[in-house]
Amino acid sequence: MKTEILKITAPDDSQSVQRAAELLDAGALVAFPTETVYGIGCKVDKQTIDRLDAVKNRPSSKRYTLHIGSREQLKKYVPSMNARVRKLVQHAFPGPVTIVFELDDEALRQAERNFPKSVFELLYADGTLGVRYPACPVTCAILAAAQFPVVVPSANPAGLAPAVAAKEVLGYFDGKIECIVEIPDFAADLKQSSTVVKIGKRDIRILREGAMSACQIRDWATIRVLFVCTGNTCRSPMAAGFGRKYFSDNLGCPVDELEHFGYIIDSAGVAACEGVPASRYAVEVCRGQRIDLGGHQSHQLTLGDVEQSDVIFTMSRSHRDSIVQLFPSASEKCFVLDDTSDILDPIGSGIDVYRSCFRQIGNNIMKKKERVL
Repeated sequence: MKTEILKITAPDDSQSVQRAAELLDAGALVAFPTETVYGIGCKVDKQTIDRLDAVKNRPSSKRYTLHIGSREQLKKYVPSMNARVRKLVQHAFPGPVTIVFELDDEALRQAERNFPKSVFELLYADGTLGVRYPACPVTCAILAAAQFPVVVPSANPAGLAPAVAAKEVLGYFDGKIECIVEIPDFAADLKQSSTVVKIGKRDIRILREGAMSACQIRDWATIRVLFVCTGNTCRSPMAAGFGRKYFSDNLGCPVDELEHFGYIIDSAGVAACEGVPASRYAVEVCRGQRIDLGGHQSHQLTLGDVEQSDVIFTMSRSHRDSIVQLFPSASEKCFVLDDTSDILDPIGSGIDVYRSCFRQIGNNIMKKKERVL
């Protein structure tokens, strides 16, 4: 076999892109670059994957990562995602990150309808799927043009360093693979493998350190929820306290480990004085629900709070209007907690009014959980 060197200058070189895609669809092994290292593309087909195993001298028990060329393709493979996964995908794709998705039963049933049985079983062997969306426009064009799913391991025999240039791929696999895509003026400049992260409902795990830091990955996979009222001494502290307990119960983790599981829940006021403790009745009502507000200190809402939050819940429509007027960028992520009625300020009222306010807050947080979990 003669290994073809296919030079593609740009993603709009449609003839060459289509040539590479057709080779993949026909069962050929095609190497192409990413921003990290070179990879070998392989159609998801048992016979072709067996051949790839042999070429790489790699155990057949090890799985390969699906590669996609667009966000639209991802929906076919991962039909539903929670808020944390959506945020991670938004920031990490395209880029030097491989995400291993844990699909629930419903998502797996939806995905199964999209593929032949043999392809589905190869992709979703244990209910998970590793996906990479590389930041190389030519490679993405090839992947988008291919009619069959494509898995891509690094271009190297097992135990040797991954190739970062076409000539290195040729040195490893000349006569063993059909084609090597070479992109003039494009270099795999990171020269290290992608970071591999596994994310599920409960937690996030870094399976392999790589081009993207674990700290950055965890930041991208953390949902920040902010509850806002006026003075940040009654309603929003109770809402944050309820939210922390409710979400930790759903995740099966202690409240003080909630951030480790990817959730930061806080509160602020649009007209708050700094450092004022929660009101006596707010503390008492929350204590009855095993929620501790003893350490709370009021905080004035800032631009930084708005920018860092993924979702903001206000106690009234006027609170939302004030926030959006001051910070127009918040309009798409700022919501009134109760869609039907403002949550009225209980300040100056008796404990029964606080209890009623707490129930209204809690009931609406439970209704809104899909925006967060």
